[in-house]
Amino acid sequence: MILRYLKASDSAPAEARGLGRPKPVEPAARREGVPLLGADQVYVMKHGREYHTAWCQVVADKWGYAPRGLLVTLLADVGTRTPCRECGRPLNAAGESSARGDPGHALPAPAPPPDVIPLSVVGLAHGILFLAAGPEYRERLRETAVEPATPLLVGGQRDGMVVRIEAARDEPLRVIQLDPRASFRNGPYQVHLRRPLLRSATKPYAVESVEPVPQA
Repeated sequence: MILRYLKASDSAPAEARGLGRPKPVEPAARREGVPLLGADQVYVMKHGREYHTAWCQVVADKWGYAPRGLLVTLLADVGTRTPCRECGRPLNAAGESSARGDPGHALPAPAPPPDVIPLSVVGLAHGILFLAAGPEYRERLRETAVEPATPLLVGGQRDGMVVRIEAARDEPLRVIQLDPRASFRNGPYQVHLRRPLLRSATKPYAVESVEPVPQA
């Protein structure tokens, strides 16, 4: 009974505000890993009270520090969230963030990584999945970090967690710990890159997710 009460208490504030749970949708496109809005799409934060119609300073800051908390949803699904006032002053482009204390100058964007790097299965043992990238991606993967809780996604569900990159090989490996409940899927995979979190940016790129290549 106590646990049931605590769980109900956790969700009560959000429900009381009438915000409703965010309903994420796939963005219209991505540039350097940054989600770009399409028609009738807006940005929301998991626990935010506003929605954003443009890449404003609030959205840019959220992407810089906690990108997994930035979601794309349909305008029709924002509930009682209110429009962001900062969206009236959008930045030059998605993926650029204004310098603190000097909003007239934008920080230079780094050279864009490939949105997707193809991977192939080269091994599976004791719940560990090994995925190899071609040698042409070795230098880029040497510059790519794996941050905590980076997922292997299958059908939008987490089927495992990316543990590390072994980039010293001619064919760099992605090493993934599979979820014990997951069903292994043989076939081509792909890795999505993005900018790293600012608080742990030891390398210029980071893994956003790994997933099987969608079947046509």
